[in-house]
Amino acid sequence: MSAADRWDAKYADWQEPGSPSEFVIGHADLLAECSTAVDLAGGTGGTALWLASLGIDTTLVDVSGRALEIARSAAAERGVQLRTVCADLEAEPLPSIADLEAEPLPTAAGLGSERGWHAVVCANFLHRPLLGALCGLLAPGGIAFVQIATVDNLLYNARPGRPFLVKRGELPGLCHGLETVSFEEGWFGQRHEARLVARRPS
Repeated sequence: MSAADRWDAKYADWQEPGSPSEFVIGHADLLAECSTAVDLAGGTGGTALWLASLGIDTTLVDVSGRALEIARSAAAERGVQLRTVCADLEAEPLPSIADLEAEPLPTAAGLGSERGWHAVVCANFLHRPLLGALCGLLAPGGIAFVQIATVDNLLYNARPGRPFLVKRGELPGLCHGLETVSFEEGWFGQRHEARLVARRPS
């Protein structure tokens, strides 16, 4: 069974998108000058829809066509614009703004006009080559939000399995070329996570 089939089956009975990441919401102040964002492996689009509700031109990428269908339906109901891209981020090239035929980014304080997103979100999805490529997806000065469960999560939770977890202190080093804005690890509710906010140098 392909990754798309597995995730389509998971979301088969879902009717509503999941909740947005409280980690990303907690750093809303960093999004004030962001006009574009992409949520990688964003599932049913809880975080992407929240970003779009702020007036940010937002793209949601996920392997599940069913998840994207749920997100598009919610976007229509909420009256927000949301671009969706169905892609297997473990097997396909990363989508860029140029791939999506977006207009060149406007120049803003601290951000260049180079093509690239002002904000990238990667939450609860670990593919190390993807994390290593985040810098290349961002415009200069752009911000990345990365949220991954750690191996300590196995103390009380059987899933995600070890291949999908980071070691303590590992996450910042996986995001090559980015400057750490904040990094914390610990129990957030019932889940032990590493949470990184990092910026591409201007």
